[in-house]
Amino acid sequence: MKLYTFVQLAETALFAAVLLYGLLIHRPSVAALGGGLLVGKATLNILWPEGGTLLRRSILGYIVGAVYVTLAVIAIHFLT
Repeated sequence: MKLYTFVQLAETALFAAVLLYGLLIHRPSVAALGGGLLVGKATLNILWPEGGTLLRRSILGYIVGAVYVTLAVIAIHFLT
């Protein structure tokens, strides 16, 4: 297994653990953070066929994840 693949799997496991932790301790904002990190990671990998550097894809992916977290926290604030 290449180092890059291992790092990708480790990051995904860590982000999923954050999501699960937020669910288990009944903290929706922590769960939203874990979900946002996973959305960012997914977006980064979805952009892979488009080309571009890893840095560019990472920045775009995690911006999408940050927008997700921001909207989720706003929704949590108004709905709970």
